[in-house]
This record gives sequence, C-alpha cells and structure tokens, in this order.
Amino acid sequence: MKFIPRLKELITGRQSLNSADAYNKWAENYDEEQNNLMLYYDKIILSAILNKVDPTGKNILDYGCGTGRNWKEILNNSGMITGCDISKEMLERLKIKYPDADVHLLKNDKLTFLPDNSVDILISTLVVAHIKNLEPIFIEWDRVIKENGEIIITDFHPTLLEKGGERTFNHKNEIFKIKNYIHNISEIVNLLGKFGFRRIQLIEQNINEEVRPFYETRNSVKVYEKFYNSPFIYGILLRR
Repeated sequence: MKFIPRLKELITGRQSLNSADAYNKWAENYDEEQNNLMLYYDKIILSAILNKVDPTGKNILDYGCGTGRNWKEILNNSGMITGCDISKEMLERLKIKYPDADVHLLKNDKLTFLPDNSVDILISTLVVAHIKNLEPIFIEWDRVIKENGEIIITDFHPTLLEKGGERTFNHKNEIFKIKNYIHNISEIVNLLGKFGFRRIQLIEQNINEEVRPFYETRNSVKVYEKFYNSPFIYGILLRR
C-alpha cells in the first residue's frame, strides 16, 4: 500500500503496542484527551443507540470499560453497571471517579465474575477490533447474557482499517499505535447470529466536512483528504 507523504511521516517511528500495554500507558491522560475524533463520535453514536434500549433497572456489563468514560450517561439512564477491562491502570482511574464501582480485571477473556444469564445489556465500545479471534469471546458473552438480552458494539470501521487507518494516541509527546484486527460488520453480525442475536440498528459515520476540524487541529488535512468519504466508526445494536 502506498501512503501519501504526510501519512508516511506520521507513521514513521511509531511504536506499536498490544492492547493491555497501550491502555496502561494511555490511562494517565486518557480522560484529558482533546480533539479525539473517535472518542467524540463514539459518544454520539452510543447515545443514539441507547435511545433504542431501556436500561432502567437492568444489569449492564461494560466490556472494555476503560476509565468509565460512558458511565455518566449510562447511569443517568438508570442502568446498574459492572465493568471489566484488560488494563489495570484504566480500572484504577475508573475507581477514582466511581469508588464503589464493581469492576474486574479481564484475564483470558473469561467473565468468571459473572454467573450464567445475568446480564441484560452488554456494551462494548471501541474494543472489538483489538480482539484477534471473536468467536471465543462471543461464546462467553452468550453465556452471561439473558435470553432477551441486548448487545451494543461501537468501534473503528473495518473499511478505515483496511485502507490503512490506525488507532493511535499521544503520550508524553510520543505517538503510539495499538494493534488492530479487521472484522467486517457482517462477520460480527453472523457470528452473533449463531447465538440468536439479530441486528436492530446500524449507525456509520463517514469522514466528511463535518469532521474536517478534527484533522485541521492536528495538522493532518492530507490524512483527511486521503480517507475522505470513508466510514471511520460504526455502532450496532443486536437483540435476541
């Protein structure tokens, strides 16, 4: 794949990290991240999908909860949340904001802290593309989600990743990239369909004039032009 000069310049010298190491490092300034296109639109998409569900009095699992950046909105909708993440540092930041939170460090992709059929709504934001093999994860999701449960997923759009887009963050003036795997939306829907889930809603956001200011702020207009009109993030609601 041939990159335009500015994109090549941005990639040169970036250190690639696995998910746990990346988020342990990013935790220090994650909540202070400014002008982050993905985090901004992830919140918009999640809010739109939450309007399609009723979390009142329900048990919610935030799979990959990070620092709990979405918890205020979820709690405002009366949900009762359990969180899990592979990053110890992220969970420690969450506990500062929510000292009584029920959170767990995720190991070996197993939700050992949850019994069968105990979750009404599973929310996973900006996580799925970090996972190489989805089926074992979805088997565990199926175990804990109730028969009439719902799943909300948001993430980097696979089209963006296929075109060379990367998940990066800035830490102490150094840019790091995080390992991603490409999972087409149809792949995700079909895999979860094996467990009785069906797609209810799909939201996709393209790189267009609306998002141009994010690139201008970071002096990345040429990157914007390269990926113009490509979808960069999606959100999906599934129910069974």
